[in-house]
Amino acid sequence: MIRIYFVFDNPLDDDGVTLSYVDVPTQDPTEAFGRVADAAESGELWHSLYPDEKEHPYTLIESKMLYLDISTLAHEQHAETTLAF
Repeated sequence: MIRIYFVFDNPLDDDGVTLSYVDVPTQDPTEAFGRVADAAESGELWHSLYPDEKEHPYTLIESKMLYLDISTLAHEQHAETTLAF
C-alpha cells in the first residue's frame, strides 16, 4: 500500500492550496502517482475528498506529490482513505 501526499489548488480555501493524502493499493510508487493523477483528472479524487460537493474546482499540483510505503503499517491503512482501482 502506497500513501500519496499531494497538494492541490483550492479556490475555496483562504490559503489557496490544500495538502491531503490518499492510499493506493499497489507496491509501485510510479503506478500510485499515475492513479492519483488519473483520479484527479476524472473527478474521482475530489469526490472521495468532498462527497457532498457537486462541483470540484480543484487542480492537482503533480510536482508536489510524494509517497510513503505503508504496506507494513497495518494500523495506518483505512478504507476511507483508500483510492479504489
